[in-house]
Amino acid sequence: MTKRLLTALCCALLLTLPAWAADLVYLNTPLGAERLVAAKYKQQFFLVQPYVESQQNLAFCGPASIAAVLNSLDLPRPAVGTLQPYGFFTQDNIFTAGTQRIKSRDQIAKNGMTLAELAAYLNTLGVRASAYYADQMDLDWLRDLVRSALADPKHRIIVNYSRKPLGQAGEGHLSPLAAYDEASDSVLLLDVAKFKYPPVWISLADLLGAMNTTDTDSGKSRGVVFIGR
Repeated sequence: MTKRLLTALCCALLLTLPAWAADLVYLNTPLGAERLVAAKYKQQFFLVQPYVESQQNLAFCGPASIAAVLNSLDLPRPAVGTLQPYGFFTQDNIFTAGTQRIKSRDQIAKNGMTLAELAAYLNTLGVRASAYYADQMDLDWLRDLVRSALADPKHRIIVNYSRKPLGQAGEGHLSPLAAYDEASDSVLLLDVAKFKYPPVWISLADLLGAMNTTDTDSGKSRGVVFIGR
């Protein structure tokens, strides 16, 4: 391959990659681990991460995020037949008569969940959840919300964003946030698609941009669900 052709191929590849892709720092790298150690807002990583399980199918990022968050809070857990006498929230038992009136399991397995549906599920399952849309927030507002959520062990936060602007494979996705690093102004996302990506640090500016995209199922922007016990 000639030097000229190699240069042209490299330039073409760079043009196809979103500029934001370079800002992702995965936790399983030296920099990612160092950032977690240095971060001031990291308590929830140790509270939530032990309960994060990979989503059961390509559309179950919502159920996986819900189960992880609920198990990490001091809540009564539903009985699981095979685990008696212990209870546990799973990607199966979050589907109750109440939650399936919001959206059925079959519909979620096919189309996933919108931001509003995620909040409605959580409210039905015993916590207080509020949905905030990215097209109605700025970076300072998002930063304040993230700090507030991550500073309180009784709060949790799940984000709904598009993978495309971040240079990841896929489209709309849901996962919990678990840490915030002030020095890099970035958040640690516990990706529930564990078969695709490990936890990743994303700058708040990049996350806001990835959330400020249209969810074609709802016709609204993506955003944040703030959860209180």
